[in-house]
Amino acid sequence: MTRPQTARRPSPRIRDRRPRTLGRVPVPFVLDTARLHLRRITDGNLDDLVTLDSDPAVMRFISGGEPTPRHVYTDTLLERMKAYADQPYGYAAAYEAGRFVGWFHLRPSVADADVLELGYRLRQDAWGRGLATEGSRALVRYAFDDLEQTLVDACALEDNAASIAVLKKCGMRYVGRFVHPRGGMEVVRYCVGRGRGADLGAT
Repeated sequence: MTRPQTARRPSPRIRDRRPRTLGRVPVPFVLDTARLHLRRITDGNLDDLVTLDSDPAVMRFISGGEPTPRHVYTDTLLERMKAYADQPYGYAAAYEAGRFVGWFHLRPSVADADVLELGYRLRQDAWGRGLATEGSRALVRYAFDDLEQTLVDACALEDNAASIAVLKKCGMRYVGRFVHPRGGMEVVRYCVGRGRGADLGAT
């Protein structure tokens, strides 16, 4: 596996390293696993993102199956996903054999801004082949080994058994529940500490 390209080793603290709006210097964020190539989301991913969110099955546990309109991406979402360009983490488009299959993120957590949060969204035709687990494990290892984090968290709807299974395969354990500040829905929170990194194996 090729290590992510990082310009510098950041402080383990996250809160004071939130993205700046002016004078940002882009930091590489590239990661390769056995089957996936991850690289920062850019404006060029707009069509891919809109198509991804047009599948009711993909959006079942996000919006109840409703698609994300293109204007929502152009007005707000795409800029939010690109906002971490000056940090060694953020949103990454995922490619398998050169084909866009979804995205992963490692960003300051909505539950605790001192912690990095894992997340992902994949096309339906990428489900059931271990790609979510492969990409997620790689990002958790990256957070521990390269970014020197001590904890990574993630959240999901309690009914989303498939996503919760992925989190458990990353060594995460249930720690509680909270109301998501953006979606307004109650979600369950899972965390994994650096000491459980041995559970991640090698991709």
